[in-house]
Formats: sequence, C-alpha cells, structure tokens
Amino acid sequence: MQYSDTEIETFLRSGEKEPELRRAFGDALYEELTRLAQAIGQHASPALERTKRKVFILPGIMGSRLSVINHGLPDLVWIDPFDMIGGGLRKLWPAAADTVIAATGTVLAPYLRLRLRLTLAGYDAAFLPYDWRLSPAATGAVLLGQMQDRGYRDVALVGHSMGGLVARAMAGGDPDGAVVSQVISAGTPNHGSYAPLEVLSLSHGSLRAIASVDLGSTAHDIASDVLRHMPGLLEMLPDPAKRADADYFAPSGWPRRAVRPLKAALGAARAGAGSLAPPDDRFTQIVGWSEDTIVGASVGDDGFVFDMRRDGDGTVPRDLAETDGTARYYTRGAHGSLCNRGDVIAAVIDLIGTGQTAQLPQSRPLVGAESLTSHRITAEHLAALRVNDVPHPPLRETDFAGAFLSPGYETDDITDWAAKDGGLPRAAPIGTGPAPGPCYNYPLSVIRAARTRWDGSKEERDRVATQMADARPLETESAPRLVAYTERLLTQLKASPRRPDPDIVAGLETAVRTAAQASSHAVPLPAAERSFLERIIGEAEDFLSVMFVKRAVVAAASVGRIVTKDSHRGFGTGFLIAPGILMTNQHVLQTMRDAQAASVQFMFELEVDSREAPGHIFELEPDRLFYADAALDMAIVAVAPTALDGALLSDCGQLPLIGAEGKIRKGQPVNIVQHPLGGRKQVVFRESLLSALPQDDDHVAHYTGDTQPGSSGSPVFSDRWEVIALHHSGVPAVNSNGQIMTMDETVWDERADPGGRTIKWVANEGIRISRIIRHLKTLPAALEAQGAPGADLVRDILRISDEATANGAFIHTPPKPRPNGSPRGEEAAPAVRLYGSDAAGLAPLAGAGTAIIPLHLTIGISLAPLGPSAVPP
Repeated sequence: MQYSDTEIETFLRSGEKEPELRRAFGDALYEELTRLAQAIGQHASPALERTKRKVFILPGIMGSRLSVINHGLPDLVWIDPFDMIGGGLRKLWPAAADTVIAATGTVLAPYLRLRLRLTLAGYDAAFLPYDWRLSPAATGAVLLGQMQDRGYRDVALVGHSMGGLVARAMAGGDPDGAVVSQVISAGTPNHGSYAPLEVLSLSHGSLRAIASVDLGSTAHDIASDVLRHMPGLLEMLPDPAKRADADYFAPSGWPRRAVRPLKAALGAARAGAGSLAPPDDRFTQIVGWSEDTIVGASVGDDGFVFDMRRDGDGTVPRDLAETDGTARYYTRGAHGSLCNRGDVIAAVIDLIGTGQTAQLPQSRPLVGAESLTSHRITAEHLAALRVNDVPHPPLRETDFAGAFLSPGYETDDITDWAAKDGGLPRAAPIGTGPAPGPCYNYPLSVIRAARTRWDGSKEERDRVATQMADARPLETESAPRLVAYTERLLTQLKASPRRPDPDIVAGLETAVRTAAQASSHAVPLPAAERSFLERIIGEAEDFLSVMFVKRAVVAAASVGRIVTKDSHRGFGTGFLIAPGILMTNQHVLQTMRDAQAASVQFMFELEVDSREAPGHIFELEPDRLFYADAALDMAIVAVAPTALDGALLSDCGQLPLIGAEGKIRKGQPVNIVQHPLGGRKQVVFRESLLSALPQDDDHVAHYTGDTQPGSSGSPVFSDRWEVIALHHSGVPAVNSNGQIMTMDETVWDERADPGGRTIKWVANEGIRISRIIRHLKTLPAALEAQGAPGADLVRDILRISDEATANGAFIHTPPKPRPNGSPRGEEAAPAVRLYGSDAAGLAPLAGAGTAIIPLHLTIGISLAPLGPSAVPP
C-alpha cells in the first residue's frame, strides 16, 4: 500500500478503495479511522488550520517506508512485498556510492489513528519518517538541521521506539529548546533492548517474516548480509551500564551460533549510542509493561539463552526504557501497538496541551509475584515459538515488522481499555453516553446548567465590570453584603498576631457602622463616606496581604487528589474541612460504592527542587460518614487517619467552611488549588475574578480562571485564603445557536471528541460555601432520623465553622497528640513549618509545624491594580 497519509485520509472520507484499506487496517481500525477522517473533514476551516502547535510523529524502527531513488523517482523497497520476494531488501545495505536511499512515507496502520486524533485536538500533526538503517544520533542531527532551515519553532515530538532515540538526538542538538520544546516517547529503548540479539540469533519474528517471502535468501543470509551491518539496529543493544553481566558491544559477548556483528560495527555502535544526550526536562516517557519480554541473556553452549519476564512491552524491558529524572507514565500493551492504544493517544494529547495527564498512572501498578518470575528460553526454542509470525496472503505492511510494528487496536478507547485495565478513569462522561466508574471530566448536564446560569448573570457581570472600570469597587456589592465584608475584615484584623495600627482598627470599626447605617436606611453611600470606606478597607486589606504567600503554602496542604483505590489514577480534587473529613463534588463521588472504590492522595506535587513527591494515599471510610447532594454538587466522606505509608492525616490541617457571607467582594481575585486532569497539584494565584453571584439558584458563584476537568472538588479561596466556593464546573463557550464551541472556534462534535478535550472554557462555576453550611446545619438530625452514621462528624464540621467565623481563622489545626511514651506536658512535633520571619506570628497555627510542606506553585499572578482588562466580559 503505497499511498500517503493525506491520500489515505481522503479515501477514508470518500469511501474510495474501501476493500483495500479494510485489508490493510482491519475492519475495526478502518471504521475508527473513517469516523476520525470524516470528523476532520466536517471541521475543515481556516480556524482549524490555525493550530496551536506543530507536532511531529516519529515512527519506530521499520516504521518508515524506504525507497531507492532511481533517476529522481522512488522505487519502494520497504515495505513492498513483491520487491522483497526477489531479495529487494538487499538494496538497503550496503549502499553503493551512486545509490540514494530515502524515507518516502510512514507505515500507517500503527500511527494514523494517533495523527488524526491529534489533528482533531487542534494540533498541526504530521509524520516525520526517517532512514531507520542509520544511527539515530546522525539521523537526528540531519532532521534538526532541516527544521532549523525551515524556521520551525516550539515543536513537539512524539517518538515511538527508535523514534524516541532520534527525538533525543534532535533535542540534544537544540539544548535551548528553540525548535524542539517537548518530547514524548513511547516504548523507547533508552538503554537498549534484546531485540537486536533476537534478530541476530535468528529468533525474531520480523526476520522470520522477511525470510519467508524472500525466495533467494535464508534468515541467516539476511541477517549476515544486511541486518548485522545496520547502525540503527546495533545501537539499540543493551547498555552495559545497565547489564553489568554482559557487554554485547564487544565481540566476546556473542556466542558462535549467532550472526555476530563485525568488530568495527560494534565499536561504532557503542560510540553512537553513547553520543545521545540524556533526556532533560522537555521529555516525558510512556513505558509499556505486563507483556512477556526478554529482560536478560547469557551465552550458552548452543547460542543465547534468554530470560523472559512480564516486565516490559514485549520488546523493550521496562528498566531499559526508564531514564532517571524524567516524568514517566505506564501502560499495559504490546510494543508495536502502543501508539494505537486509546489511553496512550489520550495521554499524548493531554501532555502536549498541559504537560501532564491522568490517562496513565505514573507508577507501575503492582503485579502478582508470578508475573515477576523469569523463564529461561533458548534462542532455538524462541524461534520455534515464533513460527506463527510467518505471514500468509494477503500480505500487509505490518506483517514484516514482527513485534516492532502492529496495527493492534482496541475497538473503544473510551470504555474498553478502561474496563480492561481495572475500571480506570475515562473521558466519556462529558458526553451523553453511559459513564460508569470514576471520571475526571465535568458531566455534560453540569456544564450545560453552568452555561445557562452564566448567561443569566450577564447583567450582573456587566455591572461589576463597569463599576470596577470606573474605580467604584464598593458599588459592586449590595449594602448588606458590604456590611458583612467589612465585619469579616475587622474580625480577621483583630485576630492577626501582628499588631495592626490602632488607627486602622478604629477606622474599620467606623466603616462597619457607616455601612450598617446606610444598609438599614436602604440608601447608597454618599461620595465622602464611600471614599472613606474605600481608603480604610484598602489599608486593612494591605495589612493582611503580607501573609498571602505564607498562607497559600499552609492552605494548599489540605488539598488532595481523588484517586482510584486499585490503580491510584487521579480523577478529581478534594480538601479537608474538619479532622478526618473530606469534601469534593457529588459528580466525583456519587455514591457510597464510589467512595469505597476511591482514596485521596495528599502532597502529590513537585518538591521545591522540582523532584516529584510520591504523595501519601489515605483510604476513604464511607462507613463512618458519606453524604452527597446533587443540587449542591457536594459530597463529604470520612478519611482514614493514617496513610498507607504511615503518614498522618492530621499533618495536613483542615480548611474550615465559614458560613458567614462577606468573605470576598465581587470584582476581587480568587485563588484555586487544584489537581487538573487528576495530575499533580497546581495553584492559580489572582488570575481569576469573582464576577457574579447569580440569584436564580442562589447557591453558585461565577469566576474566571484556569481550571480543567479533574479540578472538580477544588477549594476556591479569597486573597486571605478563606474558602469561598467549591469548584464544580467550567462554563463552555457557545455560539448564537447555543452550541458548545471548541478552542478553534468550531462547533464541538461530541462523536469525534467525546471527552470534551477541545471545548473552549470561558469561566468557572462554584458552589457558595455559605449555602453549603446552611444545608449542612440540617444534616445531623436527618442522618440520625435515617439511622445513618456520621452525625457527630457533621457536627464537628459545623463547630469548626462557627469557631473560624468567630475568631477569623483561615485554617483549623487541632491539638497534636503526645507521642507514645513522651513525658506529660511534652508537645508533639508540630505539623507545618512556615518560611520567613513572620511564620511564628500566625495565631491560627499556634502549636502547629515541623514537617516542611514542599509545594511547587504553577502561578498565574497579577498584583497590579485590577483594571477593566482584568474583568470578565
């Protein structure tokens, strides 16, 4: 099949050459590719072409079509079955001085689905074929030079297998990242693989497949005359630094019954492999595991004896894929079909867009002891097992690449792979189809309702924007809410351990009386009184703002990500509101059964030196307390006091739910601590503004800001780090017909993008904490009437809420128990240490602090006065 990917895409759209394409791809993959191609055709427009970023896909070894160029015309050799029948593979090596070999396309079955999905996600995705016979280091230098000549910038590379090594070479030649800004590798043998040993011991499926159609050559002939000379194959020998028991770059490491490479070729391969720059912070790895993989070899009397274990992707051992200091994700699946897996494709889209993903776990799931047991097998026996690798007519491109390439495909990447891998989170729930199990997306019904309320709050938002633009910030609020805000400010000022200026306290007390008097008479404040209020409130806010960053570190410690209990995949956010009690959204944990299948992970973030902290996982205990309310999209659940690794939940503190109004004014910034896409913790500072408190439902707040699915259940804070709302939904952009729009200004196609990854978000919606507290006050009696557990725990929430309302605390830290065996009166080690000279002055933290909380802040911060441009439309 010698068509280009653009020709294939056209055929898929039109139905032309359907029988041929069905044979090449298989029915299931053909139908999926047809749906994707048609969706791209429907969206084809200048807006779609103005993609955000260029993405190149580098196939693995044997994944690029190679042609001999005769008189300027390509003569396809790899993969042309008819050419190979006559020994055509010999044209590829050695290359004569007058012979030009060129990469003239990509083997499409393992990669076209990935390219089409990237295109639908809004990227300018293209294949980057290369001459896989040659050294990855040399090839990468050539490709980088071509990109530089063409003026490419901010390119993302997705490299499969050897393609990841070529991408390493390209990134190494561009250390400043001017051209190559991101690399995602899948199944890349960063420290080598035993596949070259399998090939040259005549036991690899690809060699057997090629030999089966070459009428004039045996497998030994092909390996001896062609393959053992290819640097691209030899440079992927196992790294001696990772396998101290053998050095296959030395001739002495080879048995007599294998086709041993020449000494000069091995020396050049050692140098070539060693010349690759190590991955840096631009890299993310996707590592396959759970397939029977050759993980070791020794020299026996009759050739190689291999050690096989389920600890790799079938071609690359897990530990030879992993590199230190690189972000890693894991997937089950065979090497050749990794880029056709739905979870891998979804993860790649996430990683290019956000740098993280919840589609794949970041630690290899635990496996049974029997899966880790090695089995020894001779090369001869392995060759006998590969008898089924010999292809039969009709022949397809991938039939000749053995385990290196495969069209393997799962019929439904949204549901099948999740069910297969233990019910992992999926992206389907944003659409209208069934969505069993946990998910990190907003439900479609929730975002549609949020959009309806957003449209209804337009008049209020416009009024706030105008008043802020006219420098009349106090007029954004009603008189009763202004009184509540001023009273809350005064409470916090008096609670501050730092001594405020007495004039500020006295002025604020006067401001409370002034605002209350105007409110009682239902009259607007005169200009002089408003000017006085603005000045004194501003002074009080400035006094308290010195604690902003210090409080952020403490508040963020109480926020964790909701994960599946079995695989620890993230799918939401939650935060502690009382000792041992977590709050999140009802659409994150809908039922007690959902809570029983979930856990919460705290401190899953980056350390101050950018190392990845593993976090601490605490099991949920819904048998002690579980309650969910769909109208408020709120759920509370009890949490175990001790993590699986022994960490204490009490070290995280709690964020009290303050029932009083007045914690923030409209037009003021909000701050969000979140686990977007179920990934590592991020904090958005002052990039979002409270813009409206719609009266229709009287329980939501609207604010701008940067959140994504997975942020469901995040706390939304004021600048003084009091929780003002429970984040629960994004607000999608819509056109004049009410249709949801994408980032490319096209109508969202649920069929093509069921996970909603391309939706354009214009704002966010949260549930007001004052309304949640009002609801919780009725809950203890209701639980007791039902005979349900947890009434006392809910009373703890309300008690802590009342205390924080009265004393101005932004965080609750219960007394620490004495360590076992400590003398009476000896204090336990405090839980939290704050940085800076003012740390000891935080009254709410008295008695708290020795475990340092590391927190990597992804910050969007604007400390300048807020002008019209900062106000949402």
